[in-house]
Amino acid sequence: MAADGATTPGARHAAPLAPLPDHRNVDTPWWQELWRRHAHITTPLRERGLECDIEFGLSAYVVRVSLPDDSYVLISPPQEPSSDRPPGDPEGWIATREHPDDQALFEVLYDSAPSAGPGAAQRPEARHGGRAQPLIEAINHRLAQLGLLPHPVSPTANPHTVPATPTLHAPDAAAEIRNLGEVLHVAEDRMRALTPLVPAPQLTSAPAPPSLPPRALPPAQSRHTR
Repeated sequence: MAADGATTPGARHAAPLAPLPDHRNVDTPWWQELWRRHAHITTPLRERGLECDIEFGLSAYVVRVSLPDDSYVLISPPQEPSSDRPPGDPEGWIATREHPDDQALFEVLYDSAPSAGPGAAQRPEARHGGRAQPLIEAINHRLAQLGLLPHPVSPTANPHTVPATPTLHAPDAAAEIRNLGEVLHVAEDRMRALTPLVPAPQLTSAPAPPSLPPRALPPAQSRHTR
C-alpha cells in the first residue's frame, strides 16, 4: 500500500512486517500523513509481528497495538493537558496495556511524560522525553516477559554491531593447533624437496707468487787504479 511504501522505501527487514490495518481510512491522505509521522513507533513494533493503528484519543492521536491475547497497548502523548507539539513528536510517551473485557488488566508499561506539577516525583523514564528507542525497548521487554511477541527479539540481533570472532573451545582449539602443525610440517618437507642441493665451494690455498729472478751483482771494482 501507499502508506507502507511512503514510510519505509526500500527497507529490508529480518522478518516480514505485520500488515496494515484494514479500514477505509488507510487510503486517505490525512491518515497516511499520521501514519508517516508515527512510523518510528509503528515500524519497530510491526517488525515484531504486532499490528498497529492510529486512533484519536482524548486530545491527541495515539498508536493502538493489538496483542495476541486480545489485549492492546496504547502509546500516546500526554492527553491532559493537551500538547501543542505536532503528532508523532511529543514531549513524552505514555504506554499502557489494557483489555476491553477485563478492566482489572491495566498496566503502565512506560511513562516519559513530564511531571504534571512542580512538586510531583520525577519518573525515571522522563529523562528520555519523546525519544522512541527507550519506549520501544520497554514495550518489547515487557511483552517478551508476557510471551506476547509474535516475532521475539533475538538477543544477538543488532544491525549496527559487527559480529565478534567466534571463540574456540578447548578441545576444538587443540585440534586446530594440531592441524596447523601438520600443515607446517608438510610445507617444510615440500620446501626442502624443492630446494636444489648445491655443493659447498671448496676452499683452496692461494698460489704462491712467482719467484723473481736473482738480481745481477754489480761488477767488482779494481782496487788499483791507474
